[in-house]
Amino acid sequence: MGDMTVPGRPDGPNSPASSRQPVPAMPVIRPSERFVGPPYPLLEGPRPTLGWQEQAESKGGSSFVLMTKNALGSFKVLERFPLSQEGWASAWYALVKANPGAVEKIRETLAARAAEDLRFGNEVALLPEVAELGARSLTCLRNVAFLGGYMPGAAMAAGQLYDVRFLQDRLIVVPCRRAEILAEIRYRDIEHVEIGGPGLVRTGGGFVGGGFGAAGAIEGMAIATVMNALTTRTSIKTVVRVQGTSCELFLLHTSVTPEQLRIHLSHSLTAIRNARSAELSSTNQHRAAPEPTSPVEELSKLAGLLQSGLLSREEFDLLKTKLLHGP
Repeated sequence: MGDMTVPGRPDGPNSPASSRQPVPAMPVIRPSERFVGPPYPLLEGPRPTLGWQEQAESKGGSSFVLMTKNALGSFKVLERFPLSQEGWASAWYALVKANPGAVEKIRETLAARAAEDLRFGNEVALLPEVAELGARSLTCLRNVAFLGGYMPGAAMAAGQLYDVRFLQDRLIVVPCRRAEILAEIRYRDIEHVEIGGPGLVRTGGGFVGGGFGAAGAIEGMAIATVMNALTTRTSIKTVVRVQGTSCELFLLHTSVTPEQLRIHLSHSLTAIRNARSAELSSTNQHRAAPEPTSPVEELSKLAGLLQSGLLSREEFDLLKTKLLHGP
């Protein structure tokens, strides 16, 4: 596991503490650790430690944190740092200053994580452009499966996982933890976003106890209870359907229920409704505006009025001159 230094920092590589404690490589934040809620610690205990916390993009998004754990078991965030190489370096310097005794233990933890990531082929860093894209996102649905649909020019494969980001004015689909845009839909072109699916799904179990006599029945029910606990599995299946004027996408989210996802996307859905409403209002105004008539049509109308006697010859000639040459 390599180390790095960040030049130009006043308390950075040239300070005595940092020269003794070079900054380890920025850790991978795994998909299983990306959930909105309490911070994720690298070490347990009441002393300051490093970790990260996932938050809604509207609240600042993900960040490295220096935190402590109180007697009740909850974490208190002492400082936050950007989810970037420089942010990680700043977080490391803060740890060295606040709790130097934890440095070696966290190094060991990071080395073990890096070895495991290498063994399972996990990515080794969050790219800076991804962090920048996250800062511009209202919300993000990470690791959602593309079930299918139609999207002109989209380089997406059914069954593959992608990140779906809701920016200020459009929805984009990118590879997981990448910034390459594979598909995008402007909010003004989105007609409907439907969030549904079965939600929580339980499989397995189904064992029923039984036996001869009261003792046998009790024993059978106890065995059935244990077998049900061992074989029952709970999963989440939330389907998101995005319908646009020229596309339709079906996405599967397996981390939150439909109700939770509606709350998570409330800001983005409001932005979509506002953009769509503005587009419809502009279209209606354009349709309501009277189309200008041509001079030939106006002359025909004047000729009809002259022939019917509603205009005199003098009036007809005056209106004709104004029409052809202006007032």
